[in-house]
Amino acid sequence: MNWFVIPRPQPDAAAVLFCLPYAGAGASAFHRWPAAIGPDLEVRAVQLPGRENRIAEDPRFDVAELADAILACADRPYALYGHSLGGRHAFDLVRHLHRTGGPLPVKLYVGGCRAPQIKSAGHFDGLSTVDDDELLRRVVGGGGLSDEVLAEPELVELLLPVLRADFTTLDEYVFAEGEPLPVPVVAFAGSRDIAVSLDDIHAWAHVAGAGLTVHEIDGDHFFLHDDAGLVTKLVAEDLLSSLPGRPS
Repeated sequence: MNWFVIPRPQPDAAAVLFCLPYAGAGASAFHRWPAAIGPDLEVRAVQLPGRENRIAEDPRFDVAELADAILACADRPYALYGHSLGGRHAFDLVRHLHRTGGPLPVKLYVGGCRAPQIKSAGHFDGLSTVDDDELLRRVVGGGGLSDEVLAEPELVELLLPVLRADFTTLDEYVFAEGEPLPVPVVAFAGSRDIAVSLDDIHAWAHVAGAGLTVHEIDGDHFFLHDDAGLVTKLVAEDLLSSLPGRPS
């Protein structure tokens, strides 16, 4: 079972960045990141079941499975970046690793992802309970699917089960209070995000026991596509300066 896509292997890179995609997306959401981030970091895009080359698999998964896959290949310092629902998965990953005594990431980066304790009625909330037409209308309206994809009925048919599984995960998520994360959190907010507010991003302070840094990016909920260069620059500079023996 291959959990990762590594478009540009960097065996001499100082650290690895595991990237978790947003609802309905696969590893290709990060296809521009390896070139933008430079040779000092290796980008490993997480390919969750039910997506792209794993389309035949059940899209539901246990975070412990992903944690095991990451630890099996984490031969260098590593960090996590999760966008939107991917940020929620990344938070759960860090909690799982902390609880089980696994080696922790150097940093947790989240983009367009409200703090896990915040339950609000945003643009992408409640989609697990609406019909297919409404689900697609709201996902397209929020920038999560292009009109070109919507015009391909066979592709939409393949995407719907993944979208439903992901939005069910989002809608049914129950936050449990616990120890604050022992890993610094760096959170990115889109200035024109209609799904997640800046206050929702700053609320990560509640769980960020090792500190929180917030960057506001000019863009909507999917700013990782609009300005991948800026986000990857900020991530690379921050992560590399956090590694032992590197200048801060």
